Amino acid sequence: MTDRAATRGLAAAAFLLMAGNLFSRVLGLVREQLTAGLFGAGNDIAAFTIADNLNTILFDLMINGMLQAALVPVLAQWAFPDRREEFRRIGGALVALVALVLGGMALLGTIFAPTLVRLMTALGGGETARGPEVTSLTIDLVRLILPSIAFLGVGAVLMGMLFALERVTMPAFSTGARNLCVVLALLLFSGAIGVKSLPLGVVAGAIVMAAMQLPALKRAGALPRLNLDIRHPAVRQILALYIPIFLGLLVSTAAVVVDRNLAWGAEEDALGAMRYATTLVQLVMGLVGAAVSIASLPALAKHFSAGDEGSFQSTLARALALVTALIIPAVFGLAAIAAPTVDLIFQHGATTPDQARSITIALLAYLPGHLFAAFDQVLIFSFYARQNTRTPVLVGVAATGVYFLVAFSLVDRYGMLGLVIANSVQFIVHTLVIAWLARRSFGLLHLDRLRSVVGRCTMAAIGMAAVAFLVWIALDRALPAAAGAVGIGRELALVALPAVGGGALYLLLASRLRIEEVTTIIAAIAAKLPNFRD
Repeated sequence: MTDRAATRGLAAAAFLLMAGNLFSRVLGLVREQLTAGLFGAGNDIAAFTIADNLNTILFDLMINGMLQAALVPVLAQWAFPDRREEFRRIGGALVALVALVLGGMALLGTIFAPTLVRLMTALGGGETARGPEVTSLTIDLVRLILPSIAFLGVGAVLMGMLFALERVTMPAFSTGARNLCVVLALLLFSGAIGVKSLPLGVVAGAIVMAAMQLPALKRAGALPRLNLDIRHPAVRQILALYIPIFLGLLVSTAAVVVDRNLAWGAEEDALGAMRYATTLVQLVMGLVGAAVSIASLPALAKHFSAGDEGSFQSTLARALALVTALIIPAVFGLAAIAAPTVDLIFQHGATTPDQARSITIALLAYLPGHLFAAFDQVLIFSFYARQNTRTPVLVGVAATGVYFLVAFSLVDRYGMLGLVIANSVQFIVHTLVIAWLARRSFGLLHLDRLRSVVGRCTMAAIGMAAVAFLVWIALDRALPAAAGAVGIGRELALVALPAVGGGALYLLLASRLRIEEVTTIIAAIAAKLPNFRD
C-alpha cells in the first residue's frame, strides 16, 4: 500500500468517526443550549454539573480509560476471522465483569450520595456556599444519574470490540443517540420535573448507546458470549495493562474533585460557564483529536504486534499530520469568533449577557490547552498501542501536579479564569513531556515533515482567523440590533459568514501552500460520502 493510499484509508476511518462525533457534538450543543436556556448558569446547573461529574469520574475510573489503553490494543490481536469464537468469549467475559462491578458501584454510590456530594464541594464551602436546598438537589441528582454507569460500561466494552474489528460507524454515531435522549428528556419532561430531566435523559441515553452496538456485532458474527472466565489470558492482559491507568486516574480524579470544589466556591456562574465552554472545546477535540486517535489505534497496535516498526512509524506520522491539518484551523477559527458563537448558542432564555461573557472567557482560556491536547491524544495512543500504559500514567501524574500548583496559585486572584488557565497549562506540559519521551523511547520519525506541515497550517490558519475576525467585526457594526427571529438571524449571520469566509480562505491557502493532508482529507470524504458502512 502506498503512503498516500494508507493516509487516505486512515483519513476515511477518521472521517466516519468525525461524522459521528459531529452528529454527537451538534446534539451535545443543542443539549447544552437547551440547558442554558432553561436553567442558565446558576445553582440548578451547578448541582447537575457536580452530579454529572461524579458519574463521569466513576465511569472514567473503572472503564473509559480501559477502552483505548487496553481493550482495543488487546482485542485487536484476537479480531481475526479464525479467532472469532474466542473473540466472542473474551468479549462476553468483559461484559459480565463490567456489568457486575459498575452495577455494584452504582448501588453503593446511590446509598452514599450525601458523602460523595460533600467530597465534591467541601473545599468550595460545601452547603454553606450555596445553601441546603442546592445541596439536597445535588444529592437527588446523583442518585438519579448513577445507574447510567453500568450501561455506559457495557457499551464501552461493545464499542471496544467493534473498534478492534475496525468497524467504527456504530460506535461513532451511538454517542449522538445518547445526546439525543438527553435532548428529548429536556423537551418532554423539563416543564414537569425541572433539572431532574437531565439525569433521566443520561440514563436513557446510556441504555440506547449500549443497545446500538449489538446489531453491528451481530453482522460481524462477533456477539459476545456471556461468561465469567476472567482468568482468560486476554482478560488478564487487559486488566494488567489497565492497572497503571487506574492508578493514574486516581490522581487525575483528585484533580477533577479539587477543580469542582474550587469552582463550586469561586463564583456563582463558574461551574456553568466552565461546563458550557467545555462543550465547545470538546466539539473540536471530538472532531479532530479523538477521531484520528481512535482511527489509528487498531493499526498501530497490529503493526507493533507484528514487529513492523516502519509501518508503525508511518501510521503515527500520518495521524499526527492529519491532526495538524485539522486542529490548528479549528482552534484559531473558534478563537476568532468565540464571542458571537457563545452568543448564538448560549445567550438565550435564562442565560444572561454576563454569564455569556464568562463562557467566552472560559472558552478562550481553554483553547490553547486543547490545541496541544489533540496531539497529546495521538501520542498517548501510540504508547497504548505498544502496550505501555505506565509512561502516559507517570506523565499524567506529573502534569496533574502542575495543575495543582497553577490552580492554587491563581484561583484566589482570578477565580474561574485561574482554574481554566491551570487546565490549559496541564495539557500543554503533558503534551511536551510525552512527545519528548516518545522520541526517546521509540524515535519519532518524519519529524521534519511534521514541522513543515505545522508551519504551513499555522500560516494558513492565521490568515483564516484574521479574515473571520474582521468579517465578524464588520458585520457586527453593519447589521442593526434586533429581537426575535430577526435577532436570531443576525446572530447566525455573525457566526456563519465569518466561518464560511475563513474556511474558504484556509482551503485556498492550503492548496497554495501544498498542504497534502488537507486535499487527502477532502478526497477521503468524497469517496466515503455515498456509503456509510461498518
